[in-house]
Order: sequence, then C-alpha cells, then structure tokens
Amino acid sequence: MKTVAVIVHWGPSAPTVDVAERLEACPSISQVAVVANDGSGRPPNLPAPCAWLVPPRNLGFGAGFALACRDHPAAEAYLLVNNDIRIDETTIDGCLRLLAGTNIGIVAPTLVNGDGLQSGAARLSPVLVAPRARRPPQDRPCEADWVTGAVMFIKADVLRRVPFDGRYFLGFEDVDFCYRVREAGWSVVLSPHRAWHTGSATITRSSYAYYVVRNRLWFTRLRGWRMRTALVAASAAALVLPRSLALDLLRGRGLATGALVYHGLLDGLGSMPPLGEPLADEPRAARWTSWS
Repeated sequence: MKTVAVIVHWGPSAPTVDVAERLEACPSISQVAVVANDGSGRPPNLPAPCAWLVPPRNLGFGAGFALACRDHPAAEAYLLVNNDIRIDETTIDGCLRLLAGTNIGIVAPTLVNGDGLQSGAARLSPVLVAPRARRPPQDRPCEADWVTGAVMFIKADVLRRVPFDGRYFLGFEDVDFCYRVREAGWSVVLSPHRAWHTGSATITRSSYAYYVVRNRLWFTRLRGWRMRTALVAASAAALVLPRSLALDLLRGRGLATGALVYHGLLDGLGSMPPLGEPLADEPRAARWTSWS
C-alpha cells in the first residue's frame, strides 16, 4: 500500500526533522511531506526525498493536511502524524495491515505517554461532549467512535469522499472527521500496536482555550445537537469562564485565558464559515494572546 506520511509543522524545525528522518527510513512509507504552516524555509538537514510545502498562509491542522494530500494524490493511504510522536516500523506495518481490511477507513495506534494511556478507543461524554479515552483490549483491535489526529492512518479513498474540515483550524477536526467517516459506512479502528507521545508542544496550553470552547460548540451545532450545544455553552459561561478568570488573576497573567474562553464562546455561537478552508484571520486566538 503506497503510503504518504504528512507532518503539519509549526515552530522549531528539529522535532519535525527528527520525525521525518525516522519515517523516511521506514520501508512502508513511500513519501514524507511536511506542511510548514509557519512559513519557514526548508531546513538544510531535512532528508532530500522529503517534500517541504509552504502554504500561502497558516492553514491550521486539517486544511494543512489536505494540502499535502492534494500534492500527493497517488497515495493509497496517508499517515497524519504530529512532530512529537514516536512510531516504530512494527506499529506502522501493523496499522497498515489493519487498514487494508474491508470497510476499515481509519486506523490509529494506541497512544501512550509518560503517564500511561493517553488516547485509547475514544468516546465523547454524553452531556458536555468532552473527549474520553476508554482503555482498549491489549491483544486485539477494537472499534472507536473517534481516534486522535496526532497519529492516524487513513485510506485515500476515504479522504476523497470525506475530506477533513479545515474551518476548525485547531482542535476537534479529528473528532468531526471520524464521525463523518463512520456515517459514510467505514469503521474507525484502534490497533493494540503503540505509539509514544513525547509532549513537545509548540503552542502554549492557554492558547488552546479559545479553540477548545469554539470548536466544541461548532461540532455540536454541525451535528444538530441543540440540547448539547446549550449545555456546552452554559458550562463554558458558568464554569469555564469564571475559573479561567480566577486563575488568570491568581497567577498574575492579566485576563488572557479568560479572554480566549469568552471570545471562543462568542464565536462558537456566532456564524460558522462553510466547510473547507479556515477563516481568513486565523489564528484568531492571536488577537487575544501571543501565538508562539
């Protein structure tokens, strides 16, 4: 199965080059493509066969991945992987064998970090639509509602019919994608083979606050879950926002996180762009916090 690995890059080049080198050396990976959302030039130590794609602007996670897929249309499968993921050849081969199965559209390895299980057979909590990792069997694959986009194998035919939704920009696009893939008739499967998350994030945790609130509301609205949308919005307004403001004051950082939550709530309930490209002013969170 001809497989193209895609890394959506932002920030220091060293982690991305390291992952690209490992994937380039794997016989099961036909091509490695990096999408430089930060507009940076090609690192001199990137392996020569690797593609370095610079989009006209920061496309975010889903639209950046879609750009690389359009640039490599002959692939039979794609591996979407973050630059802080370590995945070995055994896991890659095991996931690709599983992906070759009939009606299996997405496969992910079991993701672990220093604390143990990070992402298993994921589900969403029934009321507030919060991600939850359910501990999977250790000896066999199992179906999941969704799997993390931090490391995800996807059949090319699935992407042709069910594209990533780029408007999310950062967060919940993997959940949305898996739900739509399942609705289109394919299975989302978690493999017992493991990958490791090293946690070298390049975006600060507080910067995600805007997208956590906005994108969860967009997701519930797109699914037509009116009651859940109301509950998520009420929880953000009555619990998340006051807590964020209190922590801002306690830690002496102004009202930065509170502002992100507040604007995420407003935008989450406001007008949504059409399916596809992110908003023209993304990253919108940069309006209320530093983006680095």
